[in-house]
Parts: sequence; C-alpha cells; structure tokens
Amino acid sequence: MPEDSEELAGRIREIIVERLFLEIEPDDIGEDDSLTDAYGVDSVRLFDMIVGLEEDFGVSFEDEELKLKNFDTVGAIAARVAAKLE
Repeated sequence: MPEDSEELAGRIREIIVERLFLEIEPDDIGEDDSLTDAYGVDSVRLFDMIVGLEEDFGVSFEDEELKLKNFDTVGAIAARVAAKLE
C-alpha cells in the first residue's frame, strides 16, 4: 500500500497509463489534469480504470460513487482511494 499521498498519486498515474493505454509517462499527468479533456477518456475507459484501482488497492466503489467528477483527475481519484484505505 502507498505510504503517503505522493506515492498514492504516483501509483494512480501508473494505473491510468496502463489501463487507458496512454502513450505518455505517468509523471506527465498533472494532479488536476482532466482525464476526459486532456486524454479523451470516455465512460468505458473510465470504468476499466476504476476496475484497475479496485484490484490494485483492494477497495471497491459503490455505484453511487461512479460519477465522472470523482474520477476525472489524479487529485480526485487519490482523495477517493485514500478515503477507502482509511
């Protein structure tokens, strides 16, 4: 498990690049970059990324949490995952 927020955000960036097949380095994704605007992520690709987050961090997200605003930036994703890991 990631020990701090920087490590958590780094792992999330890696999952985003892996699951969304982005041809960029994980560190190229800014904390507040919109995944939909900057990288063209749609709902299907977003769902695949969420599955990767659940598998990697051993958490699960409820249906009511599955809103784009909760998963559109590294910062938003890190906050949601961190809350699940508490």
